[in-house]
Amino acid sequence: MASDRQKTISKFALDGTQKDDLIRANAKVEPHLDQVLDKFYEFAQADADASKFFPNDDVLNHAKSAQKRHWQLLLSGDFSDEYYSSAETIGCVHFKIQLPFELYLSGYARATSYIQEVLGQQYGTAISSKGRSRLFGMLGALNRAFALDTHYVIEAYFAAQRIEQDTAFDYITKGIERMEARDLSEPVPGPENSSYPERYNGVRETVNRLMSSLAEVIGTIQSSTSALSSAAHEIAESAQELSQRTETQAATLEQTAAAVEEITASMRASSEATTETSDVASKAQTFAEEGNSVVGDAVSKMQEIAESSEKMSQIIGAIDDISFQTNLLALNAGVEAARAGEAGRGFAVVASEVRALAQRAANSAKEIKDLISVSVGHVEEGVQLVNEAGGSLSHIVGDVQRVSELTSEVSSSAEEQFTGLTEINTGVSHLDSVTQQNAAMVEETTAATRTMQHDARALANLATTFKVGPSSIQSQADFDSADVDLRLAG
Repeated sequence: MASDRQKTISKFALDGTQKDDLIRANAKVEPHLDQVLDKFYEFAQADADASKFFPNDDVLNHAKSAQKRHWQLLLSGDFSDEYYSSAETIGCVHFKIQLPFELYLSGYARATSYIQEVLGQQYGTAISSKGRSRLFGMLGALNRAFALDTHYVIEAYFAAQRIEQDTAFDYITKGIERMEARDLSEPVPGPENSSYPERYNGVRETVNRLMSSLAEVIGTIQSSTSALSSAAHEIAESAQELSQRTETQAATLEQTAAAVEEITASMRASSEATTETSDVASKAQTFAEEGNSVVGDAVSKMQEIAESSEKMSQIIGAIDDISFQTNLLALNAGVEAARAGEAGRGFAVVASEVRALAQRAANSAKEIKDLISVSVGHVEEGVQLVNEAGGSLSHIVGDVQRVSELTSEVSSSAEEQFTGLTEINTGVSHLDSVTQQNAAMVEETTAATRTMQHDARALANLATTFKVGPSSIQSQADFDSADVDLRLAG
């Protein structure tokens, strides 16, 4: 370090003979330093910007005393450790109070001018060339000495600034390292309870706000992941239950569709059978009507037979009368033949034969009349039965016609039912298809819910790696509980 200082002194040309110039200048200027300092601080108090740094006489007197001692060390030309320490102290003070370089440099420029005036006044106007040369040497040495002093003071200023920056950024770096380590529980300490410099408090507050915001976000994520897991659990349970119900519904619809298909087929067969029944009933109606017509014809014929039998009965009666008359005539002929004697014997035989024939004719006529009477009774019974059959057939025709009408209505109704069932079957088939699609969608929803739960779990694991306070432990416990429930439900 000493060699570095010596190099700097050489660069400012303050070693060797130049150092002697500085020492000779100090001998002439030192007795007048108080005067120079008075003028220097009069300017400082008069300047609006500079006066702010000297709020009272105590501060002013302390500064004046310290400045005088520092200039004595500087102008002595020794450049001792005490001088360097004093320059460092001034630089640190300037940094501490944030003295603008403009005030510092302008003040030093004035001080240099004041000292040069003092030095020039001592030589006066009548000065030899040798004296002028010596004066110029001293003035140059003073200028370089104040320049060197400015260098060391500013160097100390920036060194103090670097130390403060290093201190501030050391705290900031440690805070960021804690954030990097996911520890958000300890903010960067402030100037009131640490060596953190007040000047960089804004940076600290920004970092702490960032840390607090991040902690709040992580805390929210931890809480949200717990709620998300709970929601995923509920969704999974609902999806599982919905899946089971949908499967049951799908199976029921499939069975319903099969049953409706069977009913539709049965209704189709029933409709066809009803149509055939309607056709048969229509034919039966036709046959019944034809039968009723035939019965009517039979009644007419039976009536004609009855009339013919009546006429035959009348004819037989006439024959019976003829037989009776013939028998009487034969009896009378026999009586007459008997009276005639032998002459009438042949006539008597004829009369006897005629009488026998008449008797036989009468008997036959009687038998025929009896048969005809029986036949007439049978015919009358037949007519009555045929009339009754005709009435029954008329009723049957009416009933068959009614049955035909009802069968036609049933056929029409069956056709409508078949059409309706066909539409129902189509609807059930569509509903079955939709239900199958819903079942597939429920499976997809369940899978998506499990994926969401897995992602929530990963997010929770990431969030819990941040240290934000005791609440995160509870949030993770809640999440783990919900996760177990979800895996049991899934």
